[in-house]
Amino acid sequence: MPATKVTFVLPDIARTATGGAKMVFIYSNYLASKGFDVTICFDCQCMLRQFPIPSFVRRMASRMLVCHRPTWFDLNPKVKKKCIFKIDDSTMPESDHVVATWVGSARPVASLSSAKGKKHYFIQDYEIWDTPASVVEDTYRLGMSNIVVSDWLFNIVTHASGIEPRKVKNPIDDNIFYAEACTRYEHEVALLYHPGSHKGFADALDALIYAHELVPDLVVNVFGGPKRPGCLPDWCHYTRNASQEQLRNIYSRSSIFLCATVNEGFALTCPEAMFCGCALVSTDFQGVHEYADPTCSLLSPVHDSVALGMNLVKLLLDPKEARRLASLGSDYAKRECSMKRALEAINREFEVG
Repeated sequence: MPATKVTFVLPDIARTATGGAKMVFIYSNYLASKGFDVTICFDCQCMLRQFPIPSFVRRMASRMLVCHRPTWFDLNPKVKKKCIFKIDDSTMPESDHVVATWVGSARPVASLSSAKGKKHYFIQDYEIWDTPASVVEDTYRLGMSNIVVSDWLFNIVTHASGIEPRKVKNPIDDNIFYAEACTRYEHEVALLYHPGSHKGFADALDALIYAHELVPDLVVNVFGGPKRPGCLPDWCHYTRNASQEQLRNIYSRSSIFLCATVNEGFALTCPEAMFCGCALVSTDFQGVHEYADPTCSLLSPVHDSVALGMNLVKLLLDPKEARRLASLGSDYAKRECSMKRALEAINREFEVG
């Protein structure tokens, strides 16, 4: 009997780590391990357009990048990768299942012929930052099998479509993210740098500067995909394109993970850090409630960098309380972000035997 074929569609090539791409790679690896024939189609129609190079050169370079990326995730070699420049019947392989993974891919995937497979829509955020809410919600009504990664997205998609989606809450792999046997420093903090305004890094930086004035030996471990931002003070360490092993080490030696997100579907680095034993100090954005609550973390209003900084200082000056919240938070996140539960939901969605 031929293997079941599944095709995921991703934008660009995910040259740097992103939570959305990571989830697609995790499920691709899993399905390939179950004997599925998995292909990831990278839609590169906008890739490298910022460079003044001929179209044929841009396409050749895009194909090369697809061949050699991602470098930050260990993708199963059984997973096939394909570079495409539009999503239609001429570019997409025949499959049993095909999965749209962002709002811009929803309509093209929904329009594919039945030979391309049953249509699924993997909804990882409420993508209204550059698309009107009405347009985003229209994509929930295209007749595909909607999959969401959180309780709050479940409510939005159910309300918009009138049909309950499949919920596959983002899991954390505890074989990768766990507390290493290393020294955890009481005045060491970790956080993600991302230039997107919805990530709230400017607020995080204000909170860090406030904390550094009160705790001069503060050590800050920042990681991210872009080059080191010029706004970072010299007392901040920066790791670019950290591997999962490097992230685990950063989390394991830091006592606190700081997050200043404004609006985000999940913020995957928060539960990763909690799995590794960090206490969470965060803004009270919607996604944080998928793995934390006020009983096991310190949450402050979005854009209130003063309150965020005060919460950070509170734990820096009270390491016993930081350890208590870290322990409670780790237990809470491990319950909510269970890999076993997520894979059981994937089994149902793709009829894994």
